[in-house]
Amino acid sequence: MENKGRILLTGMSPETVERFQPDLVEAGFEVIVEPDAGRATEHLDKRGFRAIVSYYPLETGHLGAVLDAMRVKDSPNYGTGLVLLVRRDRLRAAAGLVGRGVNKALSVEEAPVVLRIVLERLIEVAQPMVLRLPLAIEVSAISGRNRFDWTTENLSGSGMLIGTPDPPAMGTAFRFTLFLPEGEIEGDGVVVRQTFEGREAVGGFGARFLGFYKNGQARLLSFLRESGE
Repeated sequence: MENKGRILLTGMSPETVERFQPDLVEAGFEVIVEPDAGRATEHLDKRGFRAIVSYYPLETGHLGAVLDAMRVKDSPNYGTGLVLLVRRDRLRAAAGLVGRGVNKALSVEEAPVVLRIVLERLIEVAQPMVLRLPLAIEVSAISGRNRFDWTTENLSGSGMLIGTPDPPAMGTAFRFTLFLPEGEIEGDGVVVRQTFEGREAVGGFGARFLGFYKNGQARLLSFLRESGE
C-alpha cells in the first residue's frame, strides 16, 4: 500500500478518533493521535506532518498555539495543511478561519471518507518550498493597471507566499508572471490570506493560483519536483 505520509489528529474525543482513524489508516496514512491540543505543539516542533486535523473549537488559545507552532520560521510544518472538524451548527464560524492559517473546515457529522478525500486533495499538490524568485503582478482597477515587482518567499503547485509590507486586500484577483530559471510562467491568481503579524517570519500575503497560460502549470510542477530533489 502507498504510504501517504504522517498526519496528526488532535483536540478530539476518543469516539471521534475511533470514527475517522480506521479509514485514514486503511487509505495509507500514518496517524498520530494527541488528544490534548496544547501538547500537540510538542509534536509540531519536532516532527513534520503532511496534514493536521484538529477539532474546533479548542480550549481557549490552543488553536492559536497550534498555528504559532506551524508557522514559525524553520518549523517542519510551515507548509502543512490544517483541517478543522466542527459541529455542523458551528461550521459557518469555523469557515471564517479558512485562508487565515486554516485550509478547510469540515462538519464532524460527515462520513469518514469525506475527510480522507479532503486530506488526499490537500497533499496531492507539491508542498510549499522556500524559493525566492522574481515575480511581476498586475492588478486591474478602475484607474488602470497597477504593476508590482515582488519576490516569492514560498512556492507550491497551488499557490505562493509573497513578502511585502503593503499586501493587496483579500479577494484581489491578479495576473502574474513568475520568472523561473528556465523561463517565464504566466497565470492568474487571487489573494486568499494575509500573513499573521508577529506569528510568521514573512510579512505579506498568500495567493492561490486560478489558472495558467499554455503549459505553465506542468512547467511549474516539473520545476518544483526538480528543486525538491
